[in-house]
Amino acid sequence: MWGKVCEAESFTRMGRMMADMAEETQEGAFHIPFGAMLKLKIDGILIPVEIKSQLVGMLKDEYLLITHPTPLATTKPKLFPGNRVIAQYQSGDTVVVFGVQIKAFLLKPIRVVVLEYPDKVLRRKLRAES
Repeated sequence: MWGKVCEAESFTRMGRMMADMAEETQEGAFHIPFGAMLKLKIDGILIPVEIKSQLVGMLKDEYLLITHPTPLATTKPKLFPGNRVIAQYQSGDTVVVFGVQIKAFLLKPIRVVVLEYPDKVLRRKLRAES
């Protein structure tokens, strides 16, 4: 039971972070180059491990295709349709964040995760170091 409470709190904190960022940023068109590395937060994974994946394709307003997130053993049990994912991508001095649900997880012919196409993308400029 405690694990479920911590799990919900962890994802709630992430949702609040996105809401805070939304106040500081503008929404905009979604553009991330193929091959871009994504840092992920997957609902239900509580251990402090960096989860990464790579964008390998998309169909505008339909879906995103990403490589299987690593580490495999940690992420595989949580890759099911409907589970939530928050993805972060950094390009230069801009961080792009979006939250979506998993549509499908395929193992063959290649390991790929199908995500919803984001309807809201948040951007935030990083502060310059002084």
